[in-house]
Amino acid sequence: MTPPETSAALYRAAVLIPGVDVVPEAVDAAGRHGVAVSRTHDGERTEWIFDRSTAQLLGERTVLVEDSAWGKAGTVVTSVALVDRGIVDEAGQTP
Repeated sequence: MTPPETSAALYRAAVLIPGVDVVPEAVDAAGRHGVAVSRTHDGERTEWIFDRSTAQLLGERTVLVEDSAWGKAGTVVTSVALVDRGIVDEAGQTP
């Protein structure tokens, strides 16, 4: 696992990339709150949501920032939560 200080430095560097922002309050599909690193493209904002304390990836979501055929601005169109993870010896194994 990456030390928290290193993870924090990577996130601070990521927001220097044009089009990348921080969303201070984001919620994953499991209802967990965190901070997100986001990028907006073609009317959609993709957010990678991280735990504030551990910097562990919680999930991701896509939010409309403009009205479209998918819905009104502010609508969450996809939401994913990572609820379990582990280490295995070979690809395809379940932890």
